[in-house]
Amino acid sequence: MDRSESIHTYIRPSTSKQTDEHQRSSIEEYLEERGVGLEDVNQYVDVGSGADDEREQFQDLLDHIRSKNVDHVVVWEISRISRRGATLQEFFDICENNGVTIHITDGAVEKVKPDGTGRFVADIVGMVYQQERRQLIRRVESGVRRAKSQGKWLGQVPAGFKRNDDGYLRPIINPKEDEDSYIEMADALERVEEGNSYRSVARSLSISRQGLSNIHQDDERRQWYLRGEADDKRVEDALKAFSEQS
Repeated sequence: MDRSESIHTYIRPSTSKQTDEHQRSSIEEYLEERGVGLEDVNQYVDVGSGADDEREQFQDLLDHIRSKNVDHVVVWEISRISRRGATLQEFFDICENNGVTIHITDGAVEKVKPDGTGRFVADIVGMVYQQERRQLIRRVESGVRRAKSQGKWLGQVPAGFKRNDDGYLRPIINPKEDEDSYIEMADALERVEEGNSYRSVARSLSISRQGLSNIHQDDERRQWYLRGEADDKRVEDALKAFSEQS
């Protein structure tokens, strides 16, 4: 690898909250040891899941490889390319078919060459990452099922309610500055029922006019506030707890 060759780097933090600094530092150090600076390379950065094959920068990199304008691709570790086995194999194949050497700065294999050197170990590492991803998905799905079976509230919390420390839905009694209490929401919907406009009623609430309209036009949710009734047992239990406190 030298400056006269076409060198491309690829960085992918897992989420927008995760910094790419550790990947960038590792790649920069790897290049400097070989007399190459970041100014000598083409850099690609995506933010997103390794299960997403439509990452814009990743697709741009593939296009450049296919056009035979790339000699080397440098990544922090194999999972940054993808956690999907099929995508990873496709990437290896495209690089191999177009004479591209893949450099991994932090992994069990340092290089995957067009002649197949390093490919076997890289394939095994890729399968391990894929299995880890499957296990993670199973754990998440299991956790969601467990929470639902326990009556815990998942997802966005409805207006006038909060999720307590144990994960159960509870009506808000003493609202914070940016919250509406359950009583305020009930009163607001009663005023709408009496003929007041969504816009005028929403002026006294944190919830938007559209949010208030959505609740009022939802036959099931409207009854949570106007009659204190719910078909959803999680909401029913929350309202029951509220009535016992009142």
